Amino acid sequence: MAEYRAFTLRSEGRLNKLPTNALILSDVRDNSVPYTPKMWSAIWDTGATKSCITKRIADDLKLIPVGRTTIGTANGLTVADTYFVNVGLPNGIVVPNVLVSCADLGKDIDVLVGMDIITLGDFSITNLNGRTVFSFRIPSVKEVDFITEYNQEHGIK
Repeated sequence: MAEYRAFTLRSEGRLNKLPTNALILSDVRDNSVPYTPKMWSAIWDTGATKSCITKRIADDLKLIPVGRTTIGTANGLTVADTYFVNVGLPNGIVVPNVLVSCADLGKDIDVLVGMDIITLGDFSITNLNGRTVFSFRIPSVKEVDFITEYNQEHGIK
């Protein structure tokens, strides 16, 4: 089996969001200002095509915009600055050179992990006995197919 890194988030009840922490770093910043790396609050969103960061992060890291893009939010379309960042995940993997946009994610969330990162690995959510378990590994290792699993368990060809 291929080498991979993984993490798992377990809850005592069903979750309506998937929170973790994320480390955000960048070489495209004002390097004359010192910066101490820290963890930011993140949410994983399969409905987001691209990952986003807040203005809090852009300001704290003194990031330099590399462009602008139009993004769709719950409040409609808006034009946002874009930045190249490295995203550190809870499993210790750092995804380099992710083009993120700056978005208002509310007061409690700093990073939105979108499908641009999620599709680099295997992503699973289960809710057995009313407890959510969210697990992610990178890189992708094998295909998960519940129909094939069912057929094998029941002797169906």
